[in-house]
Amino acid sequence: MKHIILAGAPRSGKTTVSRELTYLGYTHYRLDSIKRACFSFFKPEQSDWHAASKFTVEVIKKLVDDNELESIRKEYFIFDTPHVYPEDVKDLDSNMFLIVFVGYIDIDVDHKVDYVIKHDSATCWTQKITREKLRELVQGNINFSKELKSQCEKYSLPYFDVSHNFANVISDVKDYIKNNA
Repeated sequence: MKHIILAGAPRSGKTTVSRELTYLGYTHYRLDSIKRACFSFFKPEQSDWHAASKFTVEVIKKLVDDNELESIRKEYFIFDTPHVYPEDVKDLDSNMFLIVFVGYIDIDVDHKVDYVIKHDSATCWTQKITREKLRELVQGNINFSKELKSQCEKYSLPYFDVSHNFANVISDVKDYIKNNA
């Protein structure tokens, strides 16, 4: 078994996949909550996603190291995290970690906004912002996804595009993880 890092754009299915794989014995960590808490405490520039990526990778390494040293029964983690860049995880030990990226590079902004509005729960933060703000965020996430895909190609890391056939691609991601972890 390996620890899994499932990273990529917000609203790309990371949490869905992570929750569905806990039956394999993984402990699921949603690192976006940890990142937001740390960001609110340290107050770095919100747009400094590269600093957030490096910080998130350090958190992952610390959690795994502590687990190796202190656990009576070794746990395996699935880290579900937005805003991690392939360049920051490329050197992690492939015997210990399976790293998978997801995003959406080829989707119409309004189509993705409609999908988010339709499928997110009433309590989700995406339901509490204007459509125009959500549209702006989705466009940023499309650009982020393009950067991820480019880096994944450069560092030979798996990237899954959920722009089309979302359910089928999510199924492919789960199968990839089950077969490689």
